[in-house]
Amino acid sequence: MNRIFTKVIAPTLFVVGSLGMGAAVVAAPASAATKSATVAAKTYSGSVKAVTKGKDVFTLKSGKSTYTVDYTKSTKFTKGSASNLKVGVPVSVTGKLSKSVITATSIKA
Repeated sequence: MNRIFTKVIAPTLFVVGSLGMGAAVVAAPASAATKSATVAAKTYSGSVKAVTKGKDVFTLKSGKSTYTVDYTKSTKFTKGSASNLKVGVPVSVTGKLSKSVITATSIKA
């Protein structure tokens, strides 16, 4: 029984254990922990294309691009207020862009 353990079972356990450790190392490379998913805020300037009443949302036309701007009570209005947001009014929006939606941190209207 000792010979079977020494010649068959122990090496098999060693190989299986080694494979498990190799899989763990491959599954979690060290570089994965250092990557950052943060996106810097940027300023977008243009004019109000549409305002959604009853919601804190408006559409911004900036050059050839159109964005949906989402703002909250914590959004800082540096000039004017939410009541200034009307179609055609020039605005500058600072915030983070995700797809075509800008989450505004400040608005100058």
